[in-house]
Amino acid sequence: MSTRPTYRHNERGETLVEVLVALVLLGVAAVAILAGLRLSVSTSDIHRKQTTGGAYARSYAEAIERYVASAPGHYVACAPANSYAPATVGFGTELPPGFTGTQAAAQRVPPSGGLAGSCSGNDSGVQQVTITVSSNDGRAVEELAVLLRRPCSTMPVCT
Repeated sequence: MSTRPTYRHNERGETLVEVLVALVLLGVAAVAILAGLRLSVSTSDIHRKQTTGGAYARSYAEAIERYVASAPGHYVACAPANSYAPATVGFGTELPPGFTGTQAAAQRVPPSGGLAGSCSGNDSGVQQVTITVSSNDGRAVEELAVLLRRPCSTMPVCT
């Protein structure tokens, strides 16, 4: 008489294929979760840099306005690019590490108002200057357009 062990249905165990399928499913889920975490960290970094850049762009604009108002010779008619560079207006040390600030060439604002246009030597006393604060890794670039008015002490007629 042969003696074969008898197995109950609940003692059968799992097959190798079932274990491999479970591992593959868990691996795919883990990769998806890690990819989501990586994306959220990257997005958070970009938003932080954009917020920092925007705040420093406004502070840079205020530094330019204070600089222009502080002395008659500080207003530059038809200001070329970086005439109001951060170091010039006393803002160079304010920028956090990893950020740079620049100022684009000024555009002339017509005396009657309207859109700013090319400033070809005929400065009307009001100019639009675009300020850019950007992170060195290129993830955040914040621009701000500022209207600068020549101080009254240097204008023939102050209205």
